[in-house]
Amino acid sequence: MVATETAKTVLLVLFGASILWIVIIIVKNDMETIVRALLVAAVVGAGLFLVGKPGASIDGKISLTSIKEYLFPVRERTYTFNRREETLDGRPATTYIFNDPGPRLSLALMDGGKYMAIKDIRSVNSVLKLLGLPPVTEGVPELASLTGKRNDADKYRWDGYERGVLIIERSICRDMTTTESFPCIATLKIAAR
Repeated sequence: MVATETAKTVLLVLFGASILWIVIIIVKNDMETIVRALLVAAVVGAGLFLVGKPGASIDGKISLTSIKEYLFPVRERTYTFNRREETLDGRPATTYIFNDPGPRLSLALMDGGKYMAIKDIRSVNSVLKLLGLPPVTEGVPELASLTGKRNDADKYRWDGYERGVLIIERSICRDMTTTESFPCIATLKIAAR
């Protein structure tokens, strides 16, 4: 992460240098390289414009992730779900059970394809936002890769979650409007510590 003001200063210097390059090309009448100079000036200018946008930085710092989230936000949808209050091992827990098709889950292969991990947390955070819950800050591997138990397959657990222990169970959902299958969140459970 880079401070937004530092990124603005660097891009402003680069933009000034590219404008100077264009002026030198025009003075020398070297029209063969003007397209390159204009392209560089346009890219640096677009970067400078993007860094100046209020939503492109997080807490005064800018990173590739914050730019990616700004340019390509996760589309928020509404999902139908049932909420159930229960007790797990003597601790209160809230379970959200999503109807098919549930929220998409962005997964990445790990350990040679045996397990899946949640590395892109944007889809999880959009669901948590929909439910009025605080976001997670990092991805997690499949629980079975940590415990070695088959019962923990398709489960993801955040032990350090703000409201307790967050457990997500994945499934395969089918969207009949597009005849598409994808990994999705079947249940989301928050248990007190």
